[in-house]
Amino acid sequence: MKSLFARFRVLGHALDSFWHRNRCLLNVRGYWRYRKWKQQQCWVLAADKPLVIFDFSDSLIDGPQGRRFYTLFMFFVRAGYFPVLVDNYRFLSTIKKRHKAFCLDESFALSPAKRKTHLPYVLVTDFARPRLFTKHVNAEQKVVQLDFRSDYSPAEEGFPMPFPMFSGIYRSGQDSDALLSNLRKQKRDWSVFFGGDAALGKYSKNTIVDIYKKIPRATALACLRENLPSEFWVEPKSQPELEANMQLGVDGVLCVSTRYCKLAVHDWLNTVARTRFFLALPGVRYPMSHNLIEAMAVGTVPITEYPELFFPSLQHGKNCLVYSSEQSLVEVVQQANVMTEGEWAELASGAVEYYQQYLHPVTTIERLLHGENKVVRLRLLPFLKAGGGFA
Repeated sequence: MKSLFARFRVLGHALDSFWHRNRCLLNVRGYWRYRKWKQQQCWVLAADKPLVIFDFSDSLIDGPQGRRFYTLFMFFVRAGYFPVLVDNYRFLSTIKKRHKAFCLDESFALSPAKRKTHLPYVLVTDFARPRLFTKHVNAEQKVVQLDFRSDYSPAEEGFPMPFPMFSGIYRSGQDSDALLSNLRKQKRDWSVFFGGDAALGKYSKNTIVDIYKKIPRATALACLRENLPSEFWVEPKSQPELEANMQLGVDGVLCVSTRYCKLAVHDWLNTVARTRFFLALPGVRYPMSHNLIEAMAVGTVPITEYPELFFPSLQHGKNCLVYSSEQSLVEVVQQANVMTEGEWAELASGAVEYYQQYLHPVTTIERLLHGENKVVRLRLLPFLKAGGGFA
């Protein structure tokens, strides 16, 4: 019965995904708005930058609220590429929606599908057989073909796309090397910090337990509330209470739930950089969440249960602290709370080194395009397991 239910759930999601990717074809007004937008674009390329051409068949690449395409787009922008979007209504009908709309903040060109160019470029596509510029294939430096499959193994062919920071961080430029460098030097006022949504129903999904074998976020927080000494647990219930605590040093865990308090996107990294350790608890349907990457970027050591979902894996005692049960979660948090400055600084250095080598947009694109192979398969969702979330 459980297996049958899971199959119906997957089928239901597939149908829902098909509808969302193709409903634009029935939206006459949306199509004419798109045509009007398209007429306002021009074919002007940046003469001093290499091109990256995005050619997609539909909006599957968007991911949740357009985040996945925006991340891929911005990684190439950060690496010095000038983006070109190929005219395809099924793909670009969502260009003004949610996180995907952030692409409009950047300089880019819109290209007709049959336009030809002799300029060197990288082609990023979801087509099994690239359809663009076939007469000028020698101009291509690389073809990056997207692979949406789950259950990635490092032994398989393909480059694992790293999980990104939140879109708003890239949009506001908070990921710049200069800003991150300054944040890494910031005074650390708190021992352990958690910030984010923690609603019981939303963050206690069965997929986290059944598919990934992890402790859901709501369960992990409840465990710490019950088992840590009360003086080591600070959980503000209002904005004034949060602001009062932020003026003080917290010797223990500062737990900030967005159900009670708000932390502005423009101040998020600065807040994370004020703590030595970050509780990087699982997300809604799969463990990965943006805040672990954000923590490592500013030299805050993550406390996590899913090190194996990074490629290469994070390592306990080198760039993170790892727990595997409710008991070990409590023990690891207590360990973090009494760790010496020197011990923490060594871990923080390891976290920054990992971010710079494997999560930074520029080094990610360099590693993606490195090598002699002309065609590179990009595993967009390497952290995903079958049945544990969707593309």
